[in-house]
Amino acid sequence: MYLNFKWGRIRASIKKGKPSPIITLRLFQKITKWGIIVMALLISFTGLSYYPPVYATSLPFIVNFLPFTIHVDFDIILSIFMIVHVAIGARFYLTRKKINHWSANLSLVLITFALTLTVFFVDLPPGLKPSGISIGGTFYDFEPNEIDSVRPDLFQNGSFSAFDILVHLNSTGEIDLNYHFNSSMDTYVIDSINGNSDNWWYHLYYSGGNIENNEVRMDHYPWKPGTRIIMYHESESYLNAAFSLFAEEVSRYTYNNNSIVIPRVNVSGYSFSEEFYNITVIPHNLRNETFRVDVITAMDVIMTLGDLGYITYELTWHESFRGASYVHSYFVSKTNTDEAVGRCGYLYDVSESFIWLSADERILTSPESIDFYWGCV
Repeated sequence: MYLNFKWGRIRASIKKGKPSPIITLRLFQKITKWGIIVMALLISFTGLSYYPPVYATSLPFIVNFLPFTIHVDFDIILSIFMIVHVAIGARFYLTRKKINHWSANLSLVLITFALTLTVFFVDLPPGLKPSGISIGGTFYDFEPNEIDSVRPDLFQNGSFSAFDILVHLNSTGEIDLNYHFNSSMDTYVIDSINGNSDNWWYHLYYSGGNIENNEVRMDHYPWKPGTRIIMYHESESYLNAAFSLFAEEVSRYTYNNNSIVIPRVNVSGYSFSEEFYNITVIPHNLRNETFRVDVITAMDVIMTLGDLGYITYELTWHESFRGASYVHSYFVSKTNTDEAVGRCGYLYDVSESFIWLSADERILTSPESIDFYWGCV
């Protein structure tokens, strides 16, 4: 009956000005049917833009006019069309079974409404959750404007690191923190928290992020709104490897007369890969609202290569992403002729270690290598 339903019957009923409920439902059923078909095709085409290098030459129209960034938006519309279409189909099924009680109709309307709202709310960017730190299963919050940094050599007034939060909680008496500064590693080391000295380490993730392992000095890791921190007990071998890496960086920095000289730098797009050796990194003070003058970050590596004429590059400032309500960082959007498109752009590793910390916020000491490379997320 559905496939044989003619548009002429719908038009005639509408012209009379009093379309019946059945005619109205059939109209919406047809609209959602074609909506599902159209959205499915668009989702398929925009999905091809997930990895633009493959299609940039053969299908430039798709990459340029149907980028992957709108793939999720089409997916939402498709979901709504499907929900409404199935609900109308369910209503006709109940009619055929002679189930016309108002409670059945109301239940169907409420379920449809609830599913539609769910689709919207699942896609909304997450709100900026309160910052906090979990230590041994106990959650602590704090006032950011009350925290000073124990690394004034790195952070401007008003900015601070994850480690500074622990020091602040210790000063307010909420925790008992014992720590010392290790100059051979250029970092503060935790001796114990609340009397427990079992290999404390941390997970940190920003707005929209996930828990991930890291080998970053805690007093170098910048805090920003929406940050969550989890203090946990790590294995001794893991910490020894991290501490060994820190000591090697400091030794390399001292050997190079307190300059950051990176033995190997690789920059790869989707159409090129170039290797550079013994690059002396120059500070550009891109984030001088956060860091002290001449503090060097991973982004300075790209900018130094640009100064030397080895590459060309472009940076783009992002206030937020779809899944992260607070980003406030620069990202590499283009090197040479290869430009970030959709969900594909430039990621980076420091000494073959990757974390979701933007390059303009990753303080460098003197790593053995750094790689900027093309990738899709």
